[in-house]
Amino acid sequence: MKVTGIAFTAYPGKDVQKLLEFYRDALGLRVDRAHPDEKQARFVEFDLGNNQWFTLVPESFLERPAGSGGGVVFEVDDIDAALERVRPHATKADEKPADYPNCRMAEFDDPEGNRVGLHQTKASAA
Repeated sequence: MKVTGIAFTAYPGKDVQKLLEFYRDALGLRVDRAHPDEKQARFVEFDLGNNQWFTLVPESFLERPAGSGGGVVFEVDDIDAALERVRPHATKADEKPADYPNCRMAEFDDPEGNRVGLHQTKASAA
């Protein structure tokens, strides 16, 4: 047996539709599938390419409260532009990316308090 990747990352939400709009508008993620369940909650899947998925689900499904997401960090090609785009939508966001030897990183909070990261690998580290 061998782990070959991450199937998906899921974040819990009280208002999944509001989170869908946030991630679509703030980061430009493309909604691939949105599934209504029997209680009118929505499961939303964003296709990030390369068989990578970011999923929003009702907190009742994950049995974890909104804001308790384990953590997701999105790789971006221009972290400065990504941070500028997300800042007006986020409830809290870093002022500028942190600079590390191999990458630059920044963090923000989505509307329900989940902490989200942005990451840009430096060309010399790619």
